[in-house]
Amino acid sequence: MEINKLYSSFFDLSDLLVPYTNDDEFLKDIFAYLDLCFTLVTGARGFDSDSIPKRDETGQALGMSVSSGDLGELLISRRYNSSGDRLSAEALEQAESAYFHIECRKKRGLANGFMPRFEMICLKFGLSELERFSLLLALSVEYDRKYEAVYTYLHNNSSDFYPTKWLAVRLYEYLFGKSADHCALMADSPLCRFLCDRGQKRRERGESAQRLMLSSRVASYILGRNVIDNSLSEFCRVYPDFDEKHHVNNREDTFGFIRDLFMDKAFKKDIHFVLNIYGPTGIGRRYAAARAAGSVGINMLDIDLHKLISIHYDEMKKYLDKIYTETELLGAIPCFTVDTTLTESDNEGGIRKSPLALRINRAADYITSLFGFFFWITPEKSDMFAQEEVQFISVELPMLNANERKSFWDCFLEDYPDTTIFANQYILTPDGVMKAAASAIDIARLRGTKPDHSIVAEAVRLHTVNQLGSYATKINAVFTWDDLVVSDDQKRKMKMICDQVKYRSVVNEDWGFRKKSPYGRGLCALFYGSPGTGKTMAVQVMANELGLDLYRIDLSQLSSKYIGETQKNISALFNKAKNINAMLFFDEADSMFAKRSEVKDSNDRYANADTAFLLQKLEDYEGITILATNYVNNIDDAFKRRIKFMINFVFPTPDVRLKLWKQILPADARTDEQIDFEFYAKNFELSGSNIKEILTNAAFLAAADNSGIRNCHIIEAIKLNFSKYGKILTNSDFGYLGT
Repeated sequence: MEINKLYSSFFDLSDLLVPYTNDDEFLKDIFAYLDLCFTLVTGARGFDSDSIPKRDETGQALGMSVSSGDLGELLISRRYNSSGDRLSAEALEQAESAYFHIECRKKRGLANGFMPRFEMICLKFGLSELERFSLLLALSVEYDRKYEAVYTYLHNNSSDFYPTKWLAVRLYEYLFGKSADHCALMADSPLCRFLCDRGQKRRERGESAQRLMLSSRVASYILGRNVIDNSLSEFCRVYPDFDEKHHVNNREDTFGFIRDLFMDKAFKKDIHFVLNIYGPTGIGRRYAAARAAGSVGINMLDIDLHKLISIHYDEMKKYLDKIYTETELLGAIPCFTVDTTLTESDNEGGIRKSPLALRINRAADYITSLFGFFFWITPEKSDMFAQEEVQFISVELPMLNANERKSFWDCFLEDYPDTTIFANQYILTPDGVMKAAASAIDIARLRGTKPDHSIVAEAVRLHTVNQLGSYATKINAVFTWDDLVVSDDQKRKMKMICDQVKYRSVVNEDWGFRKKSPYGRGLCALFYGSPGTGKTMAVQVMANELGLDLYRIDLSQLSSKYIGETQKNISALFNKAKNINAMLFFDEADSMFAKRSEVKDSNDRYANADTAFLLQKLEDYEGITILATNYVNNIDDAFKRRIKFMINFVFPTPDVRLKLWKQILPADARTDEQIDFEFYAKNFELSGSNIKEILTNAAFLAAADNSGIRNCHIIEAIKLNFSKYGKILTNSDFGYLGT
């Protein structure tokens, strides 16, 4: 074969004016071009037979797995003599003809809207001519394993079956007659940093002898498969496509502002812009970002930065480089989520950045150097980029009001007649509403019915966990109105409290009262009275009625001897509680809400400051707070002013005590004689908890006697109860029952 026939032997000349329509056509031609180049190189000075090791007596080349003769079966192997360190004019003409063939078809394909993925990679990462050629060499081994033999031959080394940086530079200079910038293939070049597998570097070699191994993700992309790198699955995911059909029209002004900011800033090359969207988890922060990206047909890559910063900093940078590559290959906008507290108290009560915040700040610096635009998702407004040379805007997505929650209930719980009560009772995010509604539908289907109030309440409880940590204990509220025996006045006031929760959207939003009360819109009630009069049970009844999670606040966890720690704990408690479906119950409230004392020393001053801070947080809190105390006179008057309801739980009257005696005794309890409940109710002033304790002890006494409950067991249990308070009863105190 003559040299002037090389081009025609590798390419079909009739295809010259035919545009590329797919990647397979382009790859076929570009590797035909590479084969042509290698054919020229095999006869070039510096790669001739003089540099090939001599064969031994068996005919095998020493130190080689492929001989020059074997190479001829893989490529059109012909020797064309040339002089100097570049191709002859005749050989160069053949290479240029092949290159022109590819460029001509490529331009015609571009005119028809098709760009090969190889070309797209070069464009996205701004590769130089040398990097582009090196990319082709690195890709060749993934495209066809015959090139392993080629590189083994050209390196004159059986272990070098991948192209090296040295070989890429030498081939480039020889084939194109241009001097190459060796720094273009250093570790921080776009090709080596983002497209090659950096984990394959061989320590025993210098930089120029390092292999050019294309990452499997980039190779699979060019060869036609565009799936996210599996090594990144722990840290990020492609956010689901925005679906307009399942969109709930809500806060359109805010969404529109985010979309306009994105469209204005995301595609400018001369700026760095960070769009911080903050609010409680589940409120729709990432949804808002994905919706903005989806408005122009772009995906969003959701990245969990908290997981990324848990690894070594150098490893984290490599993963961030991979994420950058991923955003380019997917055509996706990066969205970094940082759902964690970034401040802590020092030993003197001051606020400082936590070690976690310092690590995130370090990561943010590197992220800013990579991306021109990205979303930054946080629970609170971020100041991470305040001192950076970037443009930075924060947009808040606060908790939904009742009418907004109703729109989500209407969407996710279709065909339910009126979802207003759910919107008022349950302080949920859109994500919380969606999950609760889905569970309610599933529960109803399994039971062969439709979702009702009780099923929805059950579904909401299924998705709740103790979100207040060590500050509170979740109480399983099982009591109902039928279990609570109190006066009609007490029950009426309790139902008024429940009504203020059920209908607050009507009064506050529909009737405009919310505008007249810019703060202090929460509901706080005080239950006071002697021990055992039903305060705790009443709180459980209300929580059950409203379908709210009941948390008993652990006051010992709030108080601290260290200056500033108590206020920090109080702040943390209310910050966690403000966006959850909860009722806060402060039992023995006088220990925290006590009257402020006269300042005699520094301890008094700090104690009063803690009380004032608690007062402020209680006023700002928009949820439901129930205080219970046995000593109402010890409560600070400033707290009383902010309490909407004060209900006095007094010792029950004889009529109420009779109901308690009859109601507390279980229907399945065994009795061997008629129990004179009227006598006990009339003659002994007992609270509900006392009566419950007496009946329980009487049951154990009867069980020990292998009999049912009799009056004698109850008498003994009453004596035991009164003895706890220092009062001794005799049989004469029980009239005819004591004889």
